[in-house]
Amino acid sequence: MARHPYEYKILVEYINPARESRIPHYSHETDQSELTLMLEELVTHLPEAIGERWEVSSHSLTLAKNTIIVTVLLRRPLP
Repeated sequence: MARHPYEYKILVEYINPARESRIPHYSHETDQSELTLMLEELVTHLPEAIGERWEVSSHSLTLAKNTIIVTVLLRRPLP
């Protein structure tokens, strides 16, 4: 049986944009802009979180209740 050439790991970030009992409504432009700023901030820190030799294989954004879940599947070649 052939050996699989990659090692995998999952990076998960949780964003909760609700503030002062106010739940965002993403059809409103203000809430969309706020979400975009939060995601841009997350993306600037991803290289530190990912580490060396890892590459992004796939990603997803999920909304669960009022929390945005960003999932990134990482892979790197086995030595």
